[in-house]
Amino acid sequence: MLCLVNRARRGLALPPLASVTSLNRAADRKSGDILRCDEFSHEACGRDFTYWMSRFGYSFCAGGENIAWGSGSLGTPRSIFRSWMRSTGHRRNILGAYEDIGIGLRVGNLEGYGGAHVWTQVFGSRGC
Repeated sequence: MLCLVNRARRGLALPPLASVTSLNRAADRKSGDILRCDEFSHEACGRDFTYWMSRFGYSFCAGGENIAWGSGSLGTPRSIFRSWMRSTGHRRNILGAYEDIGIGLRVGNLEGYGGAHVWTQVFGSRGC
């Protein structure tokens, strides 16, 4: 997924996003919240999208989040990435003026579907 993101950015002469451990952990936990609470939402389990970013010590002045899920061939990195790039808001995050990214993937049951691949991308900038 990171390769797809940075390839799209490179195609538009944008700097690559750095994968940051704290953001990867935050994204992973967000995907976990979505499955645990069976709630596909930016506020899954009643938590704002920045909750895990802050919890893992990422200090930021700007942040964003993309979430998506699919199963089978609709849950692959390429399929999810294509969906995000077709959506104005998600595309804006991927190509935005962020410095860092975290990516999370969890597989489980969501909204009655087994084997749901829940993807989360969190974006951040520390030096606005």
